[in-house]
Formats: sequence, C-alpha cells, structure tokens
Amino acid sequence: MLNLAILLTIWGCRPAPPEPPTNETSAVTTETPPKLTSPAEVTSALEARWSLDDIKTFCIPERRHNPMYQNLVTDVGETWKGTPYENVPTGFDSISWYGTAVDGKLHEYSLNVSRGNDSWLLEIGNVESFAKPPNVSPAPSRPGFIGSAPPENQTPDNAFVAPLKRE
Repeated sequence: MLNLAILLTIWGCRPAPPEPPTNETSAVTTETPPKLTSPAEVTSALEARWSLDDIKTFCIPERRHNPMYQNLVTDVGETWKGTPYENVPTGFDSISWYGTAVDGKLHEYSLNVSRGNDSWLLEIGNVESFAKPPNVSPAPSRPGFIGSAPPENQTPDNAFVAPLKRE
C-alpha cells in the first residue's frame, strides 16, 4: 500500500507535457461586441447580420418553427422589439425581433419571420452572437424544425401536430 502511495505521488507530481503546436486558428474572436443600447441599434445590427438573401435561404418549409419548442421568454429587464427591413419588399408578411434589455443594453433577442400561417425562428442570441456569422442553412432535421417531425405527426399541409401516443 505504501509503495502504491509513493508511485501515485511521483506520477501525480509530474507536469503535464505541453500541447504540440497546431496550424489551426483559434475560434475565439478579439472583436469587441457591439454595445446595442437601443432597439434601433439592434434592428440595424440584425439587418447587417442577416441579409435578405440569408433570410430567404433559411426560410424553407422544412425549417419552419416547431411549436413544440419554446421561443424566447422575456422575463428580465425591459422588453425591446423591432422590424428589420421595415420599408423593403421582402416576400414575407413580417420580419421582426424582440428581446430584453438590462441596464439599457441588449441582453438577448429572438429573430422571427412569418408568411401566411408559416413561421421561422431564425435565432435566439445575445450580444456575443454578433461576433460570429449566423447559421443560415442549418440541417432541417434539427428538432426545432417542422421538417424533423415524423410523417405521422404532419398534416397534409406539413403543419406539426402533437406527438402520437404509442403503447
């Protein structure tokens, strides 16, 4: 037993070997996130982040929002909202965002699009989200999308219905 304790002490006290250098770049950005201190600033930043082409790429039937997944709940701070591309023909009924502000700065937001009975949740994010590009073409098989619903949970118009109970 004493020998085991000595061996563990000797082995455990050695410094870890340094990591070998790699040629990969770090995913960490040194860019300072924007302050976003008003709804107008958030709207402008979202227009810069999500072009109309990006929004159209995202908004396919398979990526419609699955209503079984909750959108952002504004339960802290002040609620802000805005309408990107407000006076621009987009082909959608609405492109809008809502979110929360704490101490006069954006805390978190949800960007949404609708056309007819269809709706898409493009992203839920915060100030740090602006440091990386948006995911404009995620896999339609993700659980938050209607496209991921099994055929027995879709109506003829591809609307999502409650899961079936199986025995």
